[in-house]
Amino acid sequence: MSKNKLHTGINLIGLTLGLGVSILIFFFVQFERSFDDFHQENEQIFRVERHQIEEGEEQSSFSTPLLTAPTFAAEFPQVTLATRMVGGSAQAYLDEETTQNQLYLTVSPDFLDIFNFKLLQGSKEQVLQDKFGVVITEETAEKFFGDSDPMGKSIRMRMGDNYEEYRVAGLLEDLPANSSIQFEMLMNDENLAFTVDQQSMDSWFNVYGDTYLKLNDPESKETVEAGVEGMMKKMLGEEYEEGSYLFTLQPITEMHLTDNPNSGMVESTRPSLLWILAGIAFLILLIACINFTTMAIGRSTTRAKEVGVRKTMGADFGQLVFQFLTEAFLTTIAALVLGLLLAELLLPTFNDLFEKQLDLVYGTTQIAIILGLVVLITAMAGAYPAFFMSSLKPIKVLKGNLSIRFGKQALRKGLVAFQFFISFLLIASTLIMVNQMEAIRDYDLGFDQEMVVIVDVPEVPSTSFVTSINAGFAQAEKYRQALASRSEVQSVGITIATYGDDAFWDGGFPTPEDEQFNFRLNFVGGDYVKTLGLEMAKGRDLNPVPGSDSSAVLINETFARALGWEDPLGEMLPSARIGNHEIVGVVKDFNHNSLYKEIEPIVLAKSPETIFSGINMLMINSAANPKVIVKGNGTDFEAFRILLESEWEQVFPLEAFSFSFLDEAVQKEYVADERLGQMVFLAACIAILIAAMGLFAMAALSIAGRTKEIGIRKVLGASSWSISWMFNKEFLVITIVGIMVGLPLSLYFMQSWIEQFAVKEWPSWLNFGVLGVAGIVFTLLIVSAQSYRATQMNPVKTLKDE
Repeated sequence: MSKNKLHTGINLIGLTLGLGVSILIFFFVQFERSFDDFHQENEQIFRVERHQIEEGEEQSSFSTPLLTAPTFAAEFPQVTLATRMVGGSAQAYLDEETTQNQLYLTVSPDFLDIFNFKLLQGSKEQVLQDKFGVVITEETAEKFFGDSDPMGKSIRMRMGDNYEEYRVAGLLEDLPANSSIQFEMLMNDENLAFTVDQQSMDSWFNVYGDTYLKLNDPESKETVEAGVEGMMKKMLGEEYEEGSYLFTLQPITEMHLTDNPNSGMVESTRPSLLWILAGIAFLILLIACINFTTMAIGRSTTRAKEVGVRKTMGADFGQLVFQFLTEAFLTTIAALVLGLLLAELLLPTFNDLFEKQLDLVYGTTQIAIILGLVVLITAMAGAYPAFFMSSLKPIKVLKGNLSIRFGKQALRKGLVAFQFFISFLLIASTLIMVNQMEAIRDYDLGFDQEMVVIVDVPEVPSTSFVTSINAGFAQAEKYRQALASRSEVQSVGITIATYGDDAFWDGGFPTPEDEQFNFRLNFVGGDYVKTLGLEMAKGRDLNPVPGSDSSAVLINETFARALGWEDPLGEMLPSARIGNHEIVGVVKDFNHNSLYKEIEPIVLAKSPETIFSGINMLMINSAANPKVIVKGNGTDFEAFRILLESEWEQVFPLEAFSFSFLDEAVQKEYVADERLGQMVFLAACIAILIAAMGLFAMAALSIAGRTKEIGIRKVLGASSWSISWMFNKEFLVITIVGIMVGLPLSLYFMQSWIEQFAVKEWPSWLNFGVLGVAGIVFTLLIVSAQSYRATQMNPVKTLKDE
């Protein structure tokens, strides 16, 4: 290793980069696959999924009726424990003068018996029995009480029209990072009475939150699912249509890794992401191992004499194999130590990139991964040189009859071509992803997102959903009017939904032809259309004055086309069940969803009563509290923020002020693919670096083995350029083969990724052409630099015999 410093250095750098990145990725994959495995008997815990069929279309969701948990527990003896899990938020006093929005989960008393979250203080049998007792995490306890003991202390929260006093009955250890279920506070589900009326609690068609069951045996899943049809017939009686409303059970071990975008209340990861990252790690390792192998083959002439001497002195085949594998193993171990240090250095960047809390903890699983990598790399990098070199015949080697082309050249060229193939595959994939995400960023969404700030207004809890929305809008209107009078503000609107796949609500109604028509719904107020810069295709905007246009609605162009309306003005939504109303305007189509989805029919209304009176389907995808959207006049955001906060303190003196940017909400929809693109780009950079080092070393070895040939050619009058071109031709063919295979395959592999977008933008062929030319120039520069040095040597020295 010390004798061949260049080769050793290239091998170490390549393997260190490969191992450092691979350890991070493989640990990340193992971390993602470990979600929820800390729950004891987790194979017996299931989440309930609801399936509803209307007009031949099935809609699935993990939001379930509040009746689900108690009904399953009563109807199926296989169900030993059951809990609801409904999210909520309320204003809570941090001290006598300051309030803050506090998130909580309302759960059944069985919750802590089903899930193994570690209770530090309090009795598991008692903590969730009291309606006004809450269980909080260590982090939440510190927020409210600092370092003092929180047990028995009070937290005041606004529930319904009043502030209620809650007592801390239990303290939980902060939740594991690999828990799909995350929360800050638990409270008894009797508190649902503050926000849900009795009719909704008793309805099978109003859904709230998730339901979890624990069965007496994992095999009972099929028995319970088989009995669901009979249960629903019993519950709904004559209202039930066979096969139209059913439930299935999802094991909690499967709920984190899912391609289903509607993952309910849990954090999820697409399995395809893990496969892609694992593939990237393997490709980087493979390139590093190819460097090791090609350089070992390149040095075979020198090492062959060593093998011949050793065999002559009595060394057998097994001893020589062991020697070469030991050399590969020692190099791998050295690279592993450096790779672990590199992984620790890269960990904070990796966690920021994927927004994770990954720690490099070396437990049994992690050590097994590391040992597996060491064995894999030793085998991949050292196996061929070990078995090939050990099989050489001593008499041929020592007589000098061993040909440099003895099966090694073709393999070496093939391996280098494979390196270039992987590198160009990753580079071209990066180009495709960068081009697509730039197209997404530059796409005209149909609304203005620059200098638009979103301010959440506190929710007004009520058992009447309509009352809650109207009261929230009344609060928001006070803030809107305060801002609208300021010269720094261009316009102000109010909205329930902002932007994204889970923003606008889903609604539906039966048409006169008895067909189900589904649309997306948003309740708005103030200058919503003006603030977002929406354009009117026909008609007028809604009147911003409170109380006006309560029966008026706006639709988008897609809605009009779906119903075949050429002039929708004055029409009514085609449902006899909806009260008196009128379509007063048509807005030009805009993307309320991310660009993963096509534009859908949209209804914008001021009054919830009008819409709720006639729809037969409602899916609430976002919080019910309104948001004030503010368009600023200037570019001085700090002054603008101070203005927003000062007016907030006048209208909501006890409430905490928080804001977000609309353009950030837009970009947040694509963060997963942005991260994937960054990861592929980093992998491409590492692959290029390792491949470049390999090409440099192979060119050096190839030239070093042909110095006499170069000397003879120079004596016979060959120019430096012609000799350099002789070597360049050899490596250019390899490069072109890598490009010709890598670029088309990148198009093939990226097809499925780009198909997920409604808006697609492939790079032009000119971009791929430039990429190919860059690869060729890259090879020419590296090989030419090496060959030029060789041509400058004195032929007398190279032709002198040993």
